Amino acid sequence: MISKNTFSAILDKNGPDQLEFELIDQLCQSHPEILKQINKKDLSFLVSSESIMGHILNKPFGYAGDFKIIDRIYTKDASDEFRKWDDYSLSNSAAKAVRNRKDYFKLLIKEKLDQKGALNVLNIACGPARDVFEIFEEIADSSNLTFTCLDLDENAIEYAKELNEENSDKITFIHKNILKFDTDSKYDLIWSAGLFDYFNDKAFVTILNRMGEWMDLESEIVIGNFNEDHNPSRNYMEIIGEWFLKHRSIGSLESLALEAGYDKTQIKVNSEPENVNLFLHVKADANLSFGLKNL
Repeated sequence: MISKNTFSAILDKNGPDQLEFELIDQLCQSHPEILKQINKKDLSFLVSSESIMGHILNKPFGYAGDFKIIDRIYTKDASDEFRKWDDYSLSNSAAKAVRNRKDYFKLLIKEKLDQKGALNVLNIACGPARDVFEIFEEIADSSNLTFTCLDLDENAIEYAKELNEENSDKITFIHKNILKFDTDSKYDLIWSAGLFDYFNDKAFVTILNRMGEWMDLESEIVIGNFNEDHNPSRNYMEIIGEWFLKHRSIGSLESLALEAGYDKTQIKVNSEPENVNLFLHVKADANLSFGLKNL
């Protein structure tokens, strides 16, 4: 039986041991009221931005899910001082899903590059662009692969530029808000994994609609969104880290794509192995308009 005393004992020894990870999962899912009783100011791992959850809670770059924390999740970068809590934070379902979405993107790129021979990719809210870095490391011939990486955070752009310096000739970085971005370019793949679950439905539909103008006849849009029906880490994210996302179901993603002007034959939704991150796919169709021009 999980009690406040059980959790207090874990706090007293500076975090859970690996054998207790499942206990913390159970606590977060079944007893959120215990989490809500925590005085975060008394817990060093939440006060310090050196820890994973402390960084998320304190938002040193002004927002949750910033490029730095995403890259720490990607690379499993745990701090020495808060190792136990960081190991747990990096092993839970949401963290696994974030790493899985990177792998999903990489596999998608490799498959499309094999099919088409050349690929021009728009990566919206690119964050640290660790996925782009790994793609170039893993693909033997990247001569026909180019990226446009867009992000609102100038710090993220600088970080991603430095990480990808070796392939800077194949990457265009743009510091801009997606709401103000427009282009005459056409892309084979438009990818956005960590942005749309911050949008309300109206913004989601508006931007997805506009993306249709950046597609050609064989293009595809892929949008990641946390799953409303399955995220065991949600209470941990929201109560401890105050990291709030707009979770959506498969049905709601399909409905938003329809509202954005796409036909049901163009739409499908996949997920990664944890089933925490969903992926809305919208394929171009030569017989249909890409999106409504006036919403």
